[in-house]
Amino acid sequence: MSLALALSLLLTQAPDAGSEAPSLAEVKPIPTENAAPVEKAAPPADAEKKIDPTILPWWQRVTLGGFARVGLFYTFPFQEEQLVGGNGGFRMADFRLNVGFNPIDKLTIFTSIELAAPLIDPNDPLTGRRIVDLRDAYVQYELHDLFAIRVGQQRPGYYAEMLMSDGAVPFVSRSVLANGVPPPEGYGPRNFLAPDRQLGVQIYSQRIGGDLVGFKYMAGVFNGNGQNQLFNDNNSVEPVGRVELDVVKKVTLGLNAYYNQRTDGVRPNRLSTSQFAYGADLVADFFGFSAMAAFLGKSMNYSYGGLPPDGSLGAMAQVRYFHEDSGLEGAARFAWYEPSTAQVQDQIIEFAAMVGWKPFKLPFRVLAQYTHREEEQGVGYPNDSVDVMIHARW
Repeated sequence: MSLALALSLLLTQAPDAGSEAPSLAEVKPIPTENAAPVEKAAPPADAEKKIDPTILPWWQRVTLGGFARVGLFYTFPFQEEQLVGGNGGFRMADFRLNVGFNPIDKLTIFTSIELAAPLIDPNDPLTGRRIVDLRDAYVQYELHDLFAIRVGQQRPGYYAEMLMSDGAVPFVSRSVLANGVPPPEGYGPRNFLAPDRQLGVQIYSQRIGGDLVGFKYMAGVFNGNGQNQLFNDNNSVEPVGRVELDVVKKVTLGLNAYYNQRTDGVRPNRLSTSQFAYGADLVADFFGFSAMAAFLGKSMNYSYGGLPPDGSLGAMAQVRYFHEDSGLEGAARFAWYEPSTAQVQDQIIEFAAMVGWKPFKLPFRVLAQYTHREEEQGVGYPNDSVDVMIHARW
């Protein structure tokens, strides 16, 4: 073969200058008579997770979700002109819409809008209307499993029951520690013991560890004023922290605390309250059962010397069983809440039991719940509730 012919063959077999050179996976070995057949390498298990979302059209990088809870809510005995017992009937508890957007890999923009938020008349807790209200609004970036940052309105890392998704709560509502109890269910009103959504910045991690033991953390600073506040009530911030330790991903111990300074009143007559809160919770999941137990405490000191130091205490335990094949479920919960150690006879005890059914793996379930409450020992009649509700998720 001449030298010119050899060069011509090499040039025709070489890749174009503008094309990508073949990778090692694409180079096929020359078979021989005794060589075993070459198997094609399987793609890595996490190949789909590493796909850059920016290669998708923008509408495929938007995720919609939400839930709705609508039902019949009755408190007994019926009393037409009392705070409790006289406002039973159909009620919309929630109607939530969630929107998430991933403009680039590891960056998420998320918001949730409550389409049926209660707006209670401050002069009469039994009157009001429903409005559209903002719940979540944040941007988060997951730099590493050890470090992610979230900025905006969100739930602080505090108390396992509060960190449970709104659409995943098995009962009609969260316990009295997380929701408080207002009329018409309670004589109250009693404020919740755990903080809800706040505006601020939070860092957190994914689970770190092996199959036996795992760890993760959450830490942030917030305004300490609650959700959708126009301005802060003072110049201080609310630091919040939580750590979790789990065993075989089935039993998780959480420890959390926060410090906050609230200022109330009309200038120049304003009162500052220093709050230090702490708590621990234990969550376990085995064979269709999920259980949770928690203790929360809070101490309060006032800037006005005429008011003695105060405190709040609460404890909760609940268990739920879900049978996946039939869709049947049942749950029970006990909660005890002492809103003020400086005030007598204001404790409340709550016991709730529910049964539910999620038919044919459809995105909704129906449930019925009975709630027994003991509060205000001087009141002559009880205020138990019977509720029937449909809970849809999408």
